Amino acid sequence: MKTRFDFLGLTITVESATPSLVEEVRRDFSYFVAPDGPAAVRIDLHRSPPPYHELPPIAASFATPRNICYRENDTSYIDYFGPGLAVYDRGRGYCAVYSEDDDLLHEIAYLFTLSTVGQWLDNRGIHRLHALGVSYRNQGILLLLPSGGGKSTMALRLMREPGFLLLSEDTPLIDRRGQILPFPLRLGVRPEQHTGIPQQFLRTVKRMEFDPKTLIDLDYFRNRLGGKTAPALLLVGQRNLGEVSEIVPLGRARAFRALLSHMIIGLGVYQGLEFLLERGLRDLAGKLGVGVSRTRNGLALLRRSRTHRFVLGRDVDRNVQTLLAFVAKNCGSD
Repeated sequence: MKTRFDFLGLTITVESATPSLVEEVRRDFSYFVAPDGPAAVRIDLHRSPPPYHELPPIAASFATPRNICYRENDTSYIDYFGPGLAVYDRGRGYCAVYSEDDDLLHEIAYLFTLSTVGQWLDNRGIHRLHALGVSYRNQGILLLLPSGGGKSTMALRLMREPGFLLLSEDTPLIDRRGQILPFPLRLGVRPEQHTGIPQQFLRTVKRMEFDPKTLIDLDYFRNRLGGKTAPALLLVGQRNLGEVSEIVPLGRARAFRALLSHMIIGLGVYQGLEFLLERGLRDLAGKLGVGVSRTRNGLALLRRSRTHRFVLGRDVDRNVQTLLAFVAKNCGSD
């Protein structure tokens, strides 16, 4: 079985002799599913033990909390501490993934795709912002929160309100003009969280570094997805242990500091260092160029946005009502 995706011009196919593995990845990226055809990158998923006996005797290049990476010329061997292995041939644009654990195969394919797409977009001057992105009456609203800060919960609540469209629950894209481009992926919540969503759109998976997560298929929100949107509000979230819930003006300098973390440095945005090619000074120059490009796009976004701090207390309902009232007042017309 094979599925092809088109990520703003980058085509990727995922294939496997086990159809359920391909279906899991399709559910992750259903917004980008494309007709069959040639692809720049191919991912092949094998439900089988990693073929360690076929690997060359090369020294490790570096380690991450997820894996150990070995490199030889244009090929990377990414060892997930025994249960899983990815062999990535950059010259051929081919990644073979091996494991007997379906959740691990799925997660490797998902992370490899995110890393590949992110690098491709960076090189074209389109950058991911770690934020919840929605639109309301054709006006873009970005809420910057750290990982685990409640973006998914807020997205689920907003999708129940008339007028809101989802751009991305985690990483909307910002172009050179500061516009928001949609990058919707499946949503993830804690398994114990009640969503009210039918079971056919839900699946709970194990993860390498974190607790299990329940994934919500994007197909459930198919009629609530937005397109390219001009920014209107940039809200920098701040958690509060009390009951305070308010949105107050924030100077552009302070808002830029938040963009420095959430976009320019890219904290919270999956980079996938194990899949990136290191080329010494040449690669460093490329990274510096990406940093300059991210800064330029961030400044363009700031110029077009009204910036505020969103203080979020422990009462989720109060936070939602605070945001709804603020949006109704500040984005009341197209």
